[in-house]
Parts: sequence; C-alpha cells; structure tokens
Amino acid sequence: MGCQNNFLFLQSMKTENRIDKSIDELLSRIEQECNEEPDTLLSVHPENYTTEHLFQLRGRWQQRNRSFKKSYSIVFGMGVLSPIFFSFGMLGFVYYPILGVIFLPLSISTFICFIFGIFIISTRYKSSGYQESILQKIDGELKRRGQFVE
Repeated sequence: MGCQNNFLFLQSMKTENRIDKSIDELLSRIEQECNEEPDTLLSVHPENYTTEHLFQLRGRWQQRNRSFKKSYSIVFGMGVLSPIFFSFGMLGFVYYPILGVIFLPLSISTFICFIFGIFIISTRYKSSGYQESILQKIDGELKRRGQFVE
C-alpha cells in the first residue's frame, strides 16, 4: 500500500504545480512500479493514470487475461483426465493388468498436476472475475475520456 500512498501524494503535488523536475521523475518511477503491481489499479483508481498508461495497462491485462484462460483450460483438462485415467486403470486391472499399471500412476500424476496448477493459477491470477473487473475499470475510464476503441 506504500506505492499507492506515494503515488497519490505525488500525483496531487503534480497537479498543483508545486514540484520540481526531480519529484516529477520520482513520480514517473513510482508510476512505473505501480503499473507492475496487479492490485494497484484497484486501489489507485484508473482516473489517476494518463491515457497512454491506460492503453498500456489494457494491453497488458488483455494479454494476462488470455494467459489466464489458456492456463485454466489446461489445468481444467488435467482435472477432467484424472478420473478418466483412474477408470481406465481400474478396468485395466480387471481385464488387462498392464493398462492398470500404466493408467493408475498416470491418473495420480494428472491429479497432482491439477492441484498444483490450481494453486499456481490462484496465486498468480486470483480469479477470472478479478481479471475482468480490472479490464472493466480500464475500459470504463477510457470510455469516460472518449478514448475507448474496441
């Protein structure tokens, strides 16, 4: 939250034209650092960003959202395959024991990858609703400024 407080304080000083060039450079550095933190946009509010920064953020968040959806579909696929592999493994032990030896460890491996993948996705991306809310805030601010392009 220190990034947010520094950003808002320096932004207010900048708008009041009471800063010199060194503080302006410091503000630019803090803005750059804040752009890298996912939670900053929700706490600082998009109206404090320049239109250029909003377009950059929008591009980054669209890319991040695509990455989230791709990762989620891969992990979801592993979650679906795990019980299928388990079923093949159990049937394999009854009819063809070699299939049981192959599919049961495979089902355990895919289940472990599924759990690990969900953990990574939740720590890296939070949720799809979170991703969408940030994009909506950016788009809303760009629409308010008359700069939104689909």
